[in-house]
Amino acid sequence: MDYMPKRILITLAILFVSLCVTAQETKTAITSKQAKITDEINLSAADIELFKQQTKQKVEEFQQYIVTLGSKDEPAEKRNMAEKEALKLFYKGAEMEITTILPDGTVQKVNRPMEKYLARLKSLPFTKVIIKFYDIAYIREFTKGPDGKYYSTATIIQEFTGFSNDDIIYTDVTKKEVEIIIDIVEDTFFQEKRWKIFLGDIKATETKTAVS
Repeated sequence: MDYMPKRILITLAILFVSLCVTAQETKTAITSKQAKITDEINLSAADIELFKQQTKQKVEEFQQYIVTLGSKDEPAEKRNMAEKEALKLFYKGAEMEITTILPDGTVQKVNRPMEKYLARLKSLPFTKVIIKFYDIAYIREFTKGPDGKYYSTATIIQEFTGFSNDDIIYTDVTKKEVEIIIDIVEDTFFQEKRWKIFLGDIKATETKTAVS
């Protein structure tokens, strides 16, 4: 009487293991296929040129948000909106490298997540902050990475001045390298995948005292 149920249980167990293995193989095959498709999709020269133009636009947009965030003359609502919109420009996990010239002339560097950097920028201990940007000096050619994304770097020059009443108590000029990333994202509205440009990590490559 016990023989038949054991056979059935063994058969079901074998069937279950077989289904699990098949499902895993299918999942692996789909993942490999997606990776292969991503690897085979390439941007044309015209696409690259268009994204270079968009890079300039996005960097300029970010610069304007920074100017707004730093200005204590702007309404709090406008500064909060600038903070929110600036974050939308960045790839998830992006960081800002911050530099400060110490009294002895050495340069201190600190990396902060972009959201923390933007939040701190609104509450700097100055009565007035002026941030200026020079034109983008250079945008490197995009190259495709092993992950299927395209990468480039934009160079910007930022001048920062902090006041205590009418007195300048800190000022510097920093050369920054902005990582540019082009990735395929899911457009939920149109239900299709498309290329989109993001700003990535920002590194401070050189910081000097601003000449007044």
